Amino acid sequence: MNEYLTDIILRMNDKSDQIMEPGYNSSETISWKALREAEKVDNVNYISELIQFIDSEKDKKERDKAYFLLGHIAKNTSDINATEYLIKRVDKETDKYIVSSLLDRMSNLKKQNGIDLQPLINAIENSKWQIRQSAIQSLKNSEDRISEKALIGILSVSEDQYDLTYANATLNNMGTERAIPFLEKHLNSRKRDVKGSAKFAIESIKKRAEK
Repeated sequence: MNEYLTDIILRMNDKSDQIMEPGYNSSETISWKALREAEKVDNVNYISELIQFIDSEKDKKERDKAYFLLGHIAKNTSDINATEYLIKRVDKETDKYIVSSLLDRMSNLKKQNGIDLQPLINAIENSKWQIRQSAIQSLKNSEDRISEKALIGILSVSEDQYDLTYANATLNNMGTERAIPFLEKHLNSRKRDVKGSAKFAIESIKKRAEK
């Protein structure tokens, strides 16, 4: 793999200078600086190399950082192939923290109609809350009606205040007028976050509909 890619992945995982003591500043560490650097990478030529690396790498920490880097390249370049690959990998990973982190990458990526979102939809039903709630948020910036349908399903049956709040927040980002009746049912919730997020989602949807 490209020497730069190998180096930045190693630096993102470098914990050698993370010493907890008075005056410790995490923003000055090797890994923190490397992560901020990775967020700005926009070289599409790195995509195929990162995909090959992920497909063959056994170390999950290395794959995790490769996902982080690839996710930001996909965001910075709007590359559909990278986005589709990352979505498919949701079904391949088993570690809940890696899956959750991978799903978190998805929320910032534009997901056009035609992209297979089933791995994200499947993850919404996961019994592990870390995965389930990241999956709900991963549907942000989606144009496919299947995403809204899945979120409406949560509003219809879930009693988990966090699932409901995240579903409301995601609909705030990409929901249509179809979701309003389901959001309105939560305007009287005794949970402040559920009630507030439903209200804001309805307002955002109505503003989009007026344009």
